[in-house]
Amino acid sequence: MAFVFAISFSANAQFKIGGKKINLDKAVKATSDAVTAITLSDADIATLSREYMEWMDTHNPLASADSELGQRLQRLTGHISEVDGMKVNFGVYEVIDVNAFACGDGSIRVCAGLMEVMTDDEVMAVIGHEIGHVVNTDTKDAMKNAYMRSAVTNAAGAVSEKVSELADSDLAAIADALADAQYSQKQENAADDYAFNFCIKNNIDPYAMHKSLNKLVEMYESGGEKASRIQQMFSTHPDSEKRSIRMKEKADNYTKQ
Repeated sequence: MAFVFAISFSANAQFKIGGKKINLDKAVKATSDAVTAITLSDADIATLSREYMEWMDTHNPLASADSELGQRLQRLTGHISEVDGMKVNFGVYEVIDVNAFACGDGSIRVCAGLMEVMTDDEVMAVIGHEIGHVVNTDTKDAMKNAYMRSAVTNAAGAVSEKVSELADSDLAAIADALADAQYSQKQENAADDYAFNFCIKNNIDPYAMHKSLNKLVEMYESGGEKASRIQQMFSTHPDSEKRSIRMKEKADNYTKQ
């Protein structure tokens, strides 16, 4: 899909995201009538991810460390400060959604609704899955695509020869674009595999990923309030039933060894 706009800009333009400048080398490479690519360096993506997470943590109720949710998450993840050389941090949003996500800066956020319906092992499997998306660079690619969508949508404000600042509304646009993003089946399977190995490494039930996926499927199929609460997570994780079966087979093979 081509996003068409007419605007000229300097290849060395600087953007401010959350008040911090990012030097972008050819941030938008365009023909005279369409955007063909947006190139962001890994450092740019890391900075954008940090600013995005600051925005998310400001605009969502983050559970305090001494709350019941905060203490439970600390008990589960307190021993994990780094994964595959990447520093990670965890938090709980006090919202009813049955969901979780990770960002390219190593931030992992779990919604209270998910912690309510899942066991400790299942929560950890989901966290492992989200970390897998980061390690596999899925989140980096998603952020790049979300930035492209939001920047093009707001081209007049986001692309300029002059220093431009991504305002609150721009970060909200990135959040909307990320919420609409869907990983491919290949990406989901790879993240599931990472979660499985994550569970084994951390002495977690090898069936935890299977159980968490199966629980989502059962809740979704049951209808009612619970189904509506998992709608977003289910829609962004395609073929959850097939993935659940696949992870059970993987756990079966592991336990037979």
